[in-house]
Amino acid sequence: AALWGSVWVCVVCAAASVPLGVGTAVLLEEYAPKGRLLRRIHAFIQMNISNLAGVPSVVYGIIGLTAFARMFGLFGPANLSNYDDVLTLTLKTGTVLVGTSLGEDETVIVLDDIKTGEQTVQTADIAGRSEHYVRTHKFVLKDASVVEGRITGSTPKSLRLFTGSEAPGSGAGVVEIARDSIAEYHPSTMVEFGQRQRPWYFHIPFGSGVLAAGLTLMLVVLPIIIVSTREALRAVPPSLREGAMALGTTRWQMVSKMILPAAIPGIMTGAILAMSRAIGEAAPILVVSGIVFIMNTPSNLMSDFSAMPLQIYSWANMPQEEFKGVAAAGIIVMLVVLCAFNLCLLYTSPSP
Repeated sequence: AALWGSVWVCVVCAAASVPLGVGTAVLLEEYAPKGRLLRRIHAFIQMNISNLAGVPSVVYGIIGLTAFARMFGLFGPANLSNYDDVLTLTLKTGTVLVGTSLGEDETVIVLDDIKTGEQTVQTADIAGRSEHYVRTHKFVLKDASVVEGRITGSTPKSLRLFTGSEAPGSGAGVVEIARDSIAEYHPSTMVEFGQRQRPWYFHIPFGSGVLAAGLTLMLVVLPIIIVSTREALRAVPPSLREGAMALGTTRWQMVSKMILPAAIPGIMTGAILAMSRAIGEAAPILVVSGIVFIMNTPSNLMSDFSAMPLQIYSWANMPQEEFKGVAAAGIIVMLVVLCAFNLCLLYTSPSP
């Protein structure tokens, strides 16, 4: 699980950091502004990018936790325990059932429908299915009153909602509504993209999953990629630029057709060094995920995960002598993964 967690996180990190880092370096190096104020801003940005390479990685972990995992709290809580997993089934007859799954197998699904209570649905009768994380449930009753809150329990004829007016568990702030009194149901759902069965599924906020960790590592390695790419661009002979411009090409044609292909070796060197640092980082991963040991491998970008550095650290702290050898074996495995990942970067890069 830790091995595949590291692979997932590094793939996300590389996919985000390499294009963004190379693009930033090209913008700073090849499109330098001419105005006095813009030149000062340009110099200020360059200085800060160089300084960011020396920032401790745990600081990036805190930034990633705030900006990516929680998104400053702008889209609601990042912890999925604050949401209800609501299943929507559309039957071939046109009936739509919305509620919580009580159990399912290959042939049937038992659903606690919001309005009608427990329903057993044959899988063959289902035309469509979707799942959403719901933070609050809003009910408009037949008497025009509105009740909104979290579902804390249910009976065959009623639902119990915690409206948030008192502390949970105190018994106060809990409202019981009859199912047959519900006129309309409007859930407040989390922003989700794609289907959960797909690897590219994600929701906002990202939470403590693979995507947030990969973007956090992107912050760690981005200064390395930018600085190394700029050095590679500077190493390209000026005659290539002058010759391309003399032939009447645009600046972008000159950069994309001449400069970038010539700078590929230096760019890939910086990318490999950046990935070598990313795969060994433990502090930002621990701050974002908070998980040292997990048994499950990631299935999508939102999955909980562990990583090889965290797993090795956990093994090394074990009191049993056998775990020392296991930790050493884990280090060797991580080095093999790193070498394979770097070979993939070199293989997929275009030839100059």
